[in-house]
Amino acid sequence: MTAFWRNALAAALCVCSAGFAIAQGLVADLSDREIAITTGFTGAELLLYGATEGYGDIVVKVAGPRRDEVVRRKQQVAGIWINGASVTFRDAPAYYRVAASRDLEEIAPPAVLKRHRIGAETLDLPAASTRPQGEVAEFRKALLRNKRRLGLYGDSVSEISVTGGRLFRTSISFPSIVPTGRYLATVYLFHDGKLVQSDETPLTVRKDGLGAEIFRFAHERASWYGAIAILIALVAGWLAGVIFRGT
Repeated sequence: MTAFWRNALAAALCVCSAGFAIAQGLVADLSDREIAITTGFTGAELLLYGATEGYGDIVVKVAGPRRDEVVRRKQQVAGIWINGASVTFRDAPAYYRVAASRDLEEIAPPAVLKRHRIGAETLDLPAASTRPQGEVAEFRKALLRNKRRLGLYGDSVSEISVTGGRLFRTSISFPSIVPTGRYLATVYLFHDGKLVQSDETPLTVRKDGLGAEIFRFAHERASWYGAIAILIALVAGWLAGVIFRGT
């Protein structure tokens, strides 16, 4: 094959690849990009929706914010249950959920899913511990189990509804104890087990109202907050004494 034909073939492949990428275009968004936690907050549910310009498998991952998580083992001493050994996992997502248009195993190979941290079992949770790997693995299982019990990690992969092979949507639930901070909703488009395109949408969870003002004051004016708390406790104790003496 001459240099001319080699260059022509390379150019044709580039054009075809570009056309495929355009045909597989992906766009997604959330019904709301902010969750305000007020007094009486009982949780929230957001709608994630979008469209593709070609057929493929859709996976949604919502995670955040990252922080250190401590897992403690309970042990019984003299008939009393106390905290025993513990393991700290660094930069673990406080919240994590996955939704997919079909079973993850049918969408992509395990190696691809692990590369993109899709599925709670694929999360990178480095442990700050010198304990044996087998013991750390048990603490990791306990972390995932506790998160699922609190509703912060999904028990299973949620379902994504797809219409006409192009429009998709799924609901994302947040429990009443959802932590404040920055979240990221990532939408993946797979085709034949390979990642074609992804799209990221940020989400913020914040405190609002009187509770937020008290929280902010307690952190910015800790000494004043402590003094006021003591004063309120003293006044409450005095009032209780007056009331009970009069009965």
